[in-house]
Amino acid sequence: MAKKPAPAKNVFVRNPDVVLREEDADGALLFNPDTNQVRVINTTGLFIWKRCDGKKSLPAIVASIKKEFEEVPAPEVSGQVEAFVADMRANGFLSVPGKKE
Repeated sequence: MAKKPAPAKNVFVRNPDVVLREEDADGALLFNPDTNQVRVINTTGLFIWKRCDGKKSLPAIVASIKKEFEEVPAPEVSGQVEAFVADMRANGFLSVPGKKE
């Protein structure tokens, strides 16, 4: 029987119960029915959210933001992405694949 590969580090997945409602070009609403929490996210947050698919690492997401959003100061991107992901994890919107939180 083949062993399951270990989950990659710095990879996150969206909570499948969370409802995404894209409001307009400026952002979206996330609703977590598990906790009854709502998050309003901007364009950058939505960009990050969509890339948390369990395949892209945090450094890959940071690199794609730097490429897509040239107006964002590059030195600040990593810290802001990490803070966004930490908040989303802490509130049950994102998780680490294969890890109960």
